[in-house]
Amino acid sequence: MQFKPVDKTQYKQRYKTVGIALVTVLVILALSFSTLLVTLWGEANSGDNFWLNFSGVALAAIIVTGLLRHYKGHSYLTDLSYVWDLKQELNRINRKLRPIRSAAEQGDASALLILHYYYQGCEQLWTLDDNTLVLPELKQWQVDLQNWLTQFAVEVNAADYRRELLQAY
Repeated sequence: MQFKPVDKTQYKQRYKTVGIALVTVLVILALSFSTLLVTLWGEANSGDNFWLNFSGVALAAIIVTGLLRHYKGHSYLTDLSYVWDLKQELNRINRKLRPIRSAAEQGDASALLILHYYYQGCEQLWTLDDNTLVLPELKQWQVDLQNWLTQFAVEVNAADYRRELLQAY
């Protein structure tokens, strides 16, 4: 996955709009399906319709998920989709971060490349999400990485990153 520039203002506006729309659609569908299921099969006297209400909410969630998958490639959702994919890739790396850092300290070129990609991705993601509290710590990690790159005479380019590199850790 390659990095792409993202307009922060547009991203935040679309993120909020899509989030509000999804919650609204989910609530409307969940209430509609739950009401319909209770009306058709509910027990009016006992009032125990938990599973019918749960089924209505689950059905609504399935439909909303289907809508998201269907429209993921739409131009309005391009930035949101890219950020979602970036978060997933960074999570894959994060799950193996300890052994990757250990290997990077020993001069493993693949580990150094993965860390380089991870730090660049974190910087982009945290800047988009205004997560500025951890940026100084990230800058220190990048300094450590640069020291390792210099120490072991390794050159890395984030464009060379491939998910398959994670299999070694």
